[in-house]
Amino acid sequence: MQSLPDRVYLREVMLPSMAKMKPENVLLAGTRRYTRRYPAFFAPNDTIVWTLDFAPSAARFGNGRFHRTGDLCEVDKVFESVRFDVIHLNGILGFGINTPDQIEQMIEACHRALIPSGHIMIGWDSDRTTDPAENPTIISRFEHSKFAELPARYAVTGLDGYDHVFDWFRRID
Repeated sequence: MQSLPDRVYLREVMLPSMAKMKPENVLLAGTRRYTRRYPAFFAPNDTIVWTLDFAPSAARFGNGRFHRTGDLCEVDKVFESVRFDVIHLNGILGFGINTPDQIEQMIEACHRALIPSGHIMIGWDSDRTTDPAENPTIISRFEHSKFAELPARYAVTGLDGYDHVFDWFRRID
């Protein structure tokens, strides 16, 4: 998993760029063995990195006391007292959030959980879900735009020739 081109880009380009921005609160959704080192990219004096996964068994890969078990479609309730500068959703669409209703619920909850002008990154596989930049709920709540030095969209050809796409969106207030 770590050697896949999308994971290399994530580790070598995206996470360091995110950390340079020194956001106050970041949410990394989805925890697995290969994601457990992602919080270490951020300086603990600058950024609190929260992690979230729906599976209680995944908590061991989360960020310790900053990890929560819960539904991403209710992220604003799971983190009632926290508002995020960045919500990072990689490999969620088509892998747990699958239906149009689930996507709409997730987007609405993420919009409420972000600070004004906060950013959401949606990493998705072109063979598993439709393009988020064409989703009516997303484009009504977010502007497709770059984040820091990262482009609004970056695609990497992955397994079986399908693209893994990273899309950045800024909350519209």
